[in-house]
Amino acid sequence: MRNYFLFIFVSLIIIGCQKENQRLNVLFIAVDDLRTELGCYGNEVIKSPNIDKLANEGILFNRAYCQQPICMASRASLLSGLRPDTLRIYNNKSLDELAPDVLTLNQHFENNGYQIWASGKVYHHDIDRQVQWGGNRIQPKLATQGRGYLSEEAIKIVEEYDAYFQEWKKQSGDGRGPAYESTDVADNAYHDGAITDLAIEQLAEYKSGEKPFFMAVGYKKPHLPFNAPKKYWDLYDPNEIEMAGNQYMPENVSEYFRYNFGELRNYAGIPKGWELLGEPLSRNLKHGYYACVSYIDAQIGRLLDGLKQNGLDQNTIVILWGDHGWKLGEHGMWCKHTQFELDNHVPLLLKVPGESKVPAKTNAFVEFVDIYPTLCELAGLELPDHLQGASFAPVINNPERQWKKGAISVWPHYPNDPEKLVMSYSIQTERYRYTEWIKESSGELMARDLFDHETDPDENMNISNNPENSGIIEELSGLLKRGKGWKAISEDLNIEFITKS
Repeated sequence: MRNYFLFIFVSLIIIGCQKENQRLNVLFIAVDDLRTELGCYGNEVIKSPNIDKLANEGILFNRAYCQQPICMASRASLLSGLRPDTLRIYNNKSLDELAPDVLTLNQHFENNGYQIWASGKVYHHDIDRQVQWGGNRIQPKLATQGRGYLSEEAIKIVEEYDAYFQEWKKQSGDGRGPAYESTDVADNAYHDGAITDLAIEQLAEYKSGEKPFFMAVGYKKPHLPFNAPKKYWDLYDPNEIEMAGNQYMPENVSEYFRYNFGELRNYAGIPKGWELLGEPLSRNLKHGYYACVSYIDAQIGRLLDGLKQNGLDQNTIVILWGDHGWKLGEHGMWCKHTQFELDNHVPLLLKVPGESKVPAKTNAFVEFVDIYPTLCELAGLELPDHLQGASFAPVINNPERQWKKGAISVWPHYPNDPEKLVMSYSIQTERYRYTEWIKESSGELMARDLFDHETDPDENMNISNNPENSGIIEELSGLLKRGKGWKAISEDLNIEFITKS
């Protein structure tokens, strides 16, 4: 009898291990500043064959939106499952500082028996990277200088520019130099190629692993500076790259949309103040952005090849996302940091093993806070009770189904001054993008902006002051509810939200 119970006990352990081994892995790919400027999203000039291939093997989300168009807040929101106005991450604050007890996506997977591993930029702040990954985050050691420069010319400019930056802003140039660089080097001479090498090595170790894994790979490009090996610049004739056709501010737009894109102006060789960039410089910058996208596309191709070569592609969920959108000269601006759709619209691709309805594209509205519960459901994990998103797994099974009524994003003006802080709340629906600007200290409505994408897809005219639009404004404002309407956009869809807040 004793041997019988021992046999049952051992059998249960074996069965448990087998079930654990059958659980799906997750390959979590983040790309910094990547907008939907990809072949699979309709751009016929850009070279992104590997991302396009992933799209053909899974589902592409045409209407995916981040919760705030800036790296730190967008990533903190996605990885915590909480919206930025809940986290109150509006400026250069870390998740560890403002929400140290929140159960993050990677922690939840680790708590459920997953091996976790990361390289590159997944969380924005160093303290969050250390706390979240510990010794499971591996970074390459490279010979680059400053913000990732290799050429002697660029490195000299970094040294000279630091002295200028000290005089101009009374602070360090923080390794800034030229806004772009093209050098004839191997892919792994730059950071993103080197982290791909590390990730492929790690995949080989996972080949014989006994536990499922959650691997996060965070690519830095196409974030500034636009540094990429010369061969990716050579993929393009710069004269064939189409420049923005609306290099002007929208008519009647509120003052809060005006932005000086200091992120780019802080680099050497970029005009300061409010001076326009001009055609040659703008074309060089967009050429550099395209080169970086193709460089990252090649790394993603190598990574996915490594997944397949190690026999892991058939039991691994692959998700690819860009942390927010980016302007490439539209409205006379560059970078993110505004409530235009371009800043908030993001690429999102998902490949689920065994999913037969591929390739697929969906126009269903999904938000970054929905990624946490979706990956949990796909992996068979229970959902934590704090989440403010909803799993879009039903959309994967039926890409044509009706889903959310829209997506909500926020953006703060004067985030470091509680008395001056003006919060903007935007809702994107199938036809409209509507924004309210609210003074935080008093609750006063400071301005409204409304764009009709049916007649004005590039958002060149604010029509919120037209009397005939009062009805649609009332409807959209009701859905938005000053950013608190995130449940309302999902009503009538049988989506079960876990959070009670």
